[in-house]
Amino acid sequence: MASRAPAARILLVHGEERFLVDQDVDRWRAPDAARELDVEVFEAPAKLDGLRRSVMEVPLFDAERTILVRDPAQLGASARRGADPPAALVALLEDVAPTTSLCIVAHARIPTQNPVPAAVRKLGGRVIYHAALKGRELRTWVDAAVRERGLKLPAGGAEHLLRTVGADLGALSSEMDKLSALAATRPLTRQDMDRLVAGDDPAELWGVLEQLLGPSPGRGAATLAALLDEGRSSQYLLGILAGQARDLLLAQALLQARRSAASLALELRIPEWRAERLARQARNVPASVVADWIRELHAADRRAKAGEITDSEALRVFALRAAQSVSAVRRAAN
Repeated sequence: MASRAPAARILLVHGEERFLVDQDVDRWRAPDAARELDVEVFEAPAKLDGLRRSVMEVPLFDAERTILVRDPAQLGASARRGADPPAALVALLEDVAPTTSLCIVAHARIPTQNPVPAAVRKLGGRVIYHAALKGRELRTWVDAAVRERGLKLPAGGAEHLLRTVGADLGALSSEMDKLSALAATRPLTRQDMDRLVAGDDPAELWGVLEQLLGPSPGRGAATLAALLDEGRSSQYLLGILAGQARDLLLAQALLQARRSAASLALELRIPEWRAERLARQARNVPASVVADWIRELHAADRRAKAGEITDSEALRVFALRAAQSVSAVRRAAN
């Protein structure tokens, strides 16, 4: 089994741009997710006794141990009451076992006087800093993200994104995901940009499937009907639902093959939080039901385009049947 390069055994990522910091952490975790290895996570530790034991231990069964530490108190701008000092974290780094890979994350810039970054470099590790992007750097990032998604924006589309959303890379990425969902059904227009990126779409637009799989499936059908009554684009809604259903079915297939929830993010090229939500949703309904949903959505699109039924009515019927199918599965299981 291949090991990480020694220089990457300890990685410290920090900076004001949370999106880029988390992106680097995802890349660091990618080899372990691909090999189905678990990552031990420490969230904002103040005391370091538990972390010290973990970094020093040699794993019993796996060839390596992988540890992720998020926002430890020792990297903050001010000392947290009762927390171990930065010097304790420096001493801990010197005790990391050769079989342990350690990533430390700080979602802020570490003060220059903090001794931890220098200790990481001295031990042959890497330190990565991400400042908030501005001006030309921000525009370059947007252009690259658009190309990565294969998006074809209308003239002035990138400028509209920046003008409307601002410099938050996470928000920009979410807006581009919304545009990608619509672009999968038809070419984007400037009107689409004005309507979607301006934040006109409520959160419910993206939560219909979540509600269909929730405690009261009928809420999903009611939400979809309300959105249609408000005049939301039925084709856009259909595209979103079809895309979410396809992702869910693929997630179910991967989990059936004993893939971990963490590996879904890599396979589907989606953020970890979304992969974790898919993994949770995948357990709420059989794959056969989701496959039926996809067939129904395709049939609804075909019938609407043939003039047999309006796409709005087709979506209302789909949502009611989807809610009924989830309820039926739950009744059968009880």
